[in-house]
Amino acid sequence: MTDMPIYMHFLYATIATVGFSVFFNIPKSALIPAGLTGGIGWGFYYYLINTSNNDILANFLAAALVALISEILARKLKYPAILFVIPGIIPLVPGLGMYNTMLYLVQSNYELAISKGANVLFVGGAISLGILVITSLARTLSIVSLAKMHKNK
Repeated sequence: MTDMPIYMHFLYATIATVGFSVFFNIPKSALIPAGLTGGIGWGFYYYLINTSNNDILANFLAAALVALISEILARKLKYPAILFVIPGIIPLVPGLGMYNTMLYLVQSNYELAISKGANVLFVGGAISLGILVITSLARTLSIVSLAKMHKNK
């Protein structure tokens, strides 16, 4: 990681997330909230990686935070949560790790390729699991509240 202050990480991640949001044709009114979601997720990841030095846990918790913010924004702004989740996790995707895995394979350094590739797979799994846990919890709470409403009628 670089020696930039955390607010610069937040700013650059927000700008990158807005850029990907434009690429994904997200409605204009959702661009800033989507960008802030990615910036907050990356800022949280950056804080966790500097304090815990556990890449997998930091990605899991950051992805869970992105999913939680996305679920909240989806209800407030009346958009699907996926509009905020996908751009929001873009800064968390381990692109450098994927690149290094392929580089080590091309260089026939299979030991490093397997090590780096396994880490990339675990990080990707942690990101997916973080989103899955929060999204499943939100859907379960939504179903329970709908069932209570039907029961009361």
